[in-house]
Amino acid sequence: MNYIQSLRRFIGTGPIIAPGSAIIVLNKEQEILLQLRSDTLDWGIPGGGMELGDSFEETAKRELYEETGLISNHLEIVGIASGKEFYYKFPHGDEIFNATVIFRAMDVTGNMKKDHESLDLTYFPLDSLPKLNYTTQKILEKIGYLK
Repeated sequence: MNYIQSLRRFIGTGPIIAPGSAIIVLNKEQEILLQLRSDTLDWGIPGGGMELGDSFEETAKRELYEETGLISNHLEIVGIASGKEFYYKFPHGDEIFNATVIFRAMDVTGNMKKDHESLDLTYFPLDSLPKLNYTTQKILEKIGYLK
């Protein structure tokens, strides 16, 4: 059971602050890697919640590997997403206020593979993105990838 699931046992679906990391992966063509999420059925960037004792960097590396099979040998902080505009209510009712450090993955290696959270993993040109989930849309706007 992960940290957020442990909290939910006591709090239920009410709002919590959810620390985590989001990872921007760009290929040689400067296309962004997006994940079709199995829980919300929309496109987003890889990322997830921090576990007890983890740093934001450790969280980013773990989530990138778990969700995509990729390894980043260097992470660069490109922003922080927090506050009221990063509130999200999941389709199943859980509410969170994200407190997310946004990283760009550099020197990426490995073979891309999906996990249970991903229905698809695809690179998209920044000027031709599919319908993004709310949080990804806000993150990409915040760091200047979208207007």
